This record gives sequence, C-alpha cells and structure tokens, in this order.
Amino acid sequence: ISLVMKKVFLSLVFGALTLASCSRDDNNEVTPNVTDNSKEATVDASASGTWKYFSFEKGTEVTVTDPKNDLTWDIAFQRYYIKTNSGVSGNGNGGVFKTDSKELSALKQAPTTGYTADDKKETVQLGYPPVDTELSYNSIISGGMKSVNGYVAYDPALAAQGKSPYTVNKWVYVVKTAKGEYVKLQVVDYLDAKNKGGHPKFKYVLSSDGKF
Repeated sequence: ISLVMKKVFLSLVFGALTLASCSRDDNNEVTPNVTDNSKEATVDASASGTWKYFSFEKGTEVTVTDPKNDLTWDIAFQRYYIKTNSGVSGNGNGGVFKTDSKELSALKQAPTTGYTADDKKETVQLGYPPVDTELSYNSIISGGMKSVNGYVAYDPALAAQGKSPYTVNKWVYVVKTAKGEYVKLQVVDYLDAKNKGGHPKFKYVLSSDGKF
C-alpha cells in the first residue's frame, strides 16, 4: 500500500471515530431542567387570633385594617386556617379550587368554574389556654384535625409518638385573587427551623388569563 493510500485510510478512520464520538456526546447531553417559574414565600402565621395578609401581585405581606373592604390582599393565613378575599371574608373576587394534583408544574390551565368563595364564619377556640375567637375562612383549602383535602393536617397521635403533629398534604390549589386573576399554589412546608408549626411555606405562579 502506498504512503498516500495509508494517509487517506487513516484520515477516513479518524473522521469516522470523530463522528461517532460526537454522536455519543450528543446522546449524553444533559437536558436542561424545566422549571415551574414559581415564586416562593413563607409567612409567620403562628400567632392565634392574628391574620397575616399576602398580595400575590406584590409578592409580599401587606398591612390590612379593614379586610372586608380592602382589595390589596389576596390570601391570609392564621395557623392552619386560610381565607381569601371573597365571600364572608372580603369583597374581592377570590375563591379556591382544589385540584387532584400534587405537582405544581403539571397544572397548565386554571379551571374557569368550580371555585368556592369563603364560606365559613364561626367562633372557634384558639391558643392555650383556649380563647373564643371569631373568624372567617375558606373550607376548601384550610387545614385542620386529620384534614385530607386541606393544606395541612393536625394529628395529636403523632405528637404522642414524638413526631411533628403536622403533615403538609401538598395539594395544588388554584386561588383567585381579589382582582379575579389566577394563582396556582402549593404549600410545601408548615414548620420553621425549630420545627414549630404555623409557618406555611408556599410556591405560587400568578397568571392574568389562567394559563401557566
């Protein structure tokens, strides 16, 4: 075989190996993580009898003195109770729809119907020693004793076992704002760094047209 032929042969082999190497590299390319574009917030709602109001548009807590008529707040937290700016709690266009999903990114479109405005107004005993406290809240998203559909469940039997009595159910909800816009929301934690309850941490995505 001539020297020229050898050079041509080696060039072809090298080229084939290069193409194969590139092909393998392409197949092993890491797929970028697909984020849910959510924001995250934590509210200290541990004080019984005190509501913490939150605006999804501003992304912060807001000070509210007249919750029934104030349209600057969208959702409020007090321990495992939640209220929206709707129904018996406010004059806004709020409400809640519970989905069957526990994956925030899976929800792409908010439903157009089926929302429940705040529908509970009663006197409950809060704190220790218990104090009669009148409050309004949303029955769909609020947690409670061994709650299944609410955002957090309380089970004293777990505390007797030396465990936290709180279990976050991690349901995905669609919450309507005071203006009638849409928010997909998931509470992912309820404890602070010292494992004390009343500190809901939630992820959310705001949408003006219901598309996420």
